[in-house]
Amino acid sequence: SGAKGSADGVGDAAELAHPASLAVSPDGSTLLVRAGNTTLRQVCVAAPPPPPSFAPIVVPPSTFSADMAKTWGDATLPQGMVTFLVGDDEERIEYVTKAVLCARSPVFRTMFGIGMKERDAAEVTVRNTDLATFTALI
Repeated sequence: SGAKGSADGVGDAAELAHPASLAVSPDGSTLLVRAGNTTLRQVCVAAPPPPPSFAPIVVPPSTFSADMAKTWGDATLPQGMVTFLVGDDEERIEYVTKAVLCARSPVFRTMFGIGMKERDAAEVTVRNTDLATFTALI
């Protein structure tokens, strides 16, 4: 902005007083500017992109019999197992059929849909699954 000052900021919102040296990040997105002998200012050339937003996966309440009823006689459901490695150290291994996952979640139904490589895989492994998420899903 041309205004004299000392504030970190994005683009022209950053303020510098007596810049003495400059360093540019490898990707060119950030400048480090030394002013005087002791002050170091960080200037972002452009605002970082916002973090991605994901809609939470909503899994409907279920009973075993309701889930099984969704799988009986449905020839479109895939065959095979999904292995979940559960826990911080993946110390727990759980196996769930693809058909049951499709009954429980539209996300899995899409993932195992016709034409998707996961559908034809004999086994799919889901790593780094936390226990609370696994429990809510199943």
